[in-house]
Amino acid sequence: MGALPGAVMTSVSQEDYLKAIWGLVQEGQRPISARLSEELNVSPPAVTTALRRMGRNGYVRPGPRGGIQLTAKGRRVAEHLSLRHRLAEKLLTEVLGMPWTRVHEEAEKLEHAISPEVEKRLLEYFGRRGTCPHGNPLFGGLLKLRRHQGARRLATVEAGRTVLVLHVFEKDVPFLEFLDRHRLRPGRRLMVKHRNSGNSLEVVLGGKTLPLSRRAAERIWVRVVRSEAS
Repeated sequence: MGALPGAVMTSVSQEDYLKAIWGLVQEGQRPISARLSEELNVSPPAVTTALRRMGRNGYVRPGPRGGIQLTAKGRRVAEHLSLRHRLAEKLLTEVLGMPWTRVHEEAEKLEHAISPEVEKRLLEYFGRRGTCPHGNPLFGGLLKLRRHQGARRLATVEAGRTVLVLHVFEKDVPFLEFLDRHRLRPGRRLMVKHRNSGNSLEVVLGGKTLPLSRRAAERIWVRVVRSEAS
């Protein structure tokens, strides 16, 4: 496993925990044990044991209202691991030609094995300003999109607004395949045509109307570019 900053003795399991906590922070969610249990598909007692060990190692500390906070050391590890994950996804899609809908799980394995030398060469090859196939900037991720590009969930956008798709949830292959069938991916523009009473949406993409459930719309992050009504 390639050494991560401040994480020479960090296990793959602990790295997965740190990245999962950081992912929840990026999405604007409060990291709690129950969410980690669901995210990592492990039992609540296993989460408790892992967090206790990571606290002793200086990676996490208790947060307000029963939450979990990354220390500066833990955040460095999580951010670096996320960078390697995105580089692995770009390698798989742009060099090896794998479908963007299928690379997340493979990158989950590769991210732990990328050496500092390979990471350096991948950054030289792809550059430092790109994004992963799902729209995450190599550096900063979704948090950067939220803070600097006004990214918000499609589910919160009013009818009549035209938006640019910035990022889509990457951990659900059937969801990504649905998006791919309709050519809905980062970089595309769409217009919110109608909001239904159940909070589902109808959007116009490429001249066609596409219904989206609220769950799907919650998993798509966009930037409003204009209002059709204005």
